Amino acid sequence: MTYNVQVGLGGYVGWMVLERTMLRQRDVFLQGHAVRYPKDYFSKNIANARTAESLVNDHKLLAVALRAFGLDSDIRNKFFIKKVLESDPSDKSSLVNRLADKRYLRMSQGFGFHTSQGGGRSELDTSKIIEKYETRSFEKNLGERHPEIELALNARREILELSTSNVSENTKWYQILASKPLRQIFEGAYGLGPSFSALSIDRQLSELKSRTERITGSDSVSQFDSNENLETVIRRFLLRSQIKTPSVISRYANAITLLSL
Repeated sequence: MTYNVQVGLGGYVGWMVLERTMLRQRDVFLQGHAVRYPKDYFSKNIANARTAESLVNDHKLLAVALRAFGLDSDIRNKFFIKKVLESDPSDKSSLVNRLADKRYLRMSQGFGFHTSQGGGRSELDTSKIIEKYETRSFEKNLGERHPEIELALNARREILELSTSNVSENTKWYQILASKPLRQIFEGAYGLGPSFSALSIDRQLSELKSRTERITGSDSVSQFDSNENLETVIRRFLLRSQIKTPSVISRYANAITLLSL
């Protein structure tokens, strides 16, 4: 039986509930068969997958691998994932470096199939992959009922990591725009409608930087290494998402509306 993480009615109020209960709920969730069986299978069998082809041909291994990097929807794209895993992250012209979504790059780096001749792989840090799988599974469980909270948890982790990466500020923003989950956070937090994605990519960049500076005092992604600044954006996203929900939600509605102004 799967334990479903509880956050009440979701939105910002649910986020506050989760902040108080996450450690306990995560411990209970990870004891469930639905999480334990796949990660035990992965731990016991990943050593036998010495090539990218052998990994993608084992559905159970592939499911864990993709979940660990937030790529569940690619479970049927075996040929593409094989090419991603075999692609060399150190070669700027390689497939994985040409893809705008950097989750593929992180997966290629994590499995290291590109490092050996003949399609073999380097030593794999299995515990690190399992930890990512557990984190994503916890978030995915929440997302089945409260997608806004799954997006917020993902953003807290990925934006913090991006903020400290060794690339230019514009490159960091372009990576946010290329990531569907991350751009949803900023579009939601800033109240940007469907017409935003129709703008040129440079105009989208300019808009995000301008609106971020008005809210936090800086237009950099690097500022989000401060938990306070990142939480400001996440809070706005969650408040706006809760305002869109019908008022059955809540005796909190008036307070939420005031907070979002």
